[in-house]
Amino acid sequence: VTSRPCPIVTKLDKLSHFDRRAELTGFSQEQAKDFIHTYMDDSGMADKLLKELQESEWCQSLITAPYYCCLICDHFEQHQALPQRRTELYHRLVLRGVQRMAEARDLTDTFSNIKDAPDQVKIPFTNLLELAWTTLQKKQLYLQKADLAAA
Repeated sequence: VTSRPCPIVTKLDKLSHFDRRAELTGFSQEQAKDFIHTYMDDSGMADKLLKELQESEWCQSLITAPYYCCLICDHFEQHQALPQRRTELYHRLVLRGVQRMAEARDLTDTFSNIKDAPDQVKIPFTNLLELAWTTLQKKQLYLQKADLAAA
């Protein structure tokens, strides 16, 4: 499963054999609006987010991807504003990943910055990020089981 553009998928097809391919489509604009209204407890906040999305072309283009839509809602709930740059959104993505790892390990510490995360979560997550960076530098577009064992 990949969310990569078609040229990369074609390259992956040449590197290894896939016996199936599935396409996961995102939200329509209407489905994204419905999701935002469902996500937000306050309909006024949802309406405010939708209004701001109309003024932000790059954020508007992301809401059809369900996870990005969720991240934008999460960011808006926390900051009462859209992210100004994609890096803010990606920071939120990484932070939510670390928070979910903590929840899965029944760690009760709350943190809003990755630096403040418990070591039981921060260290494995840092190892995963380093592994992703290393494979990217090697122009390897996927991870194999052996890569994870070495990390």
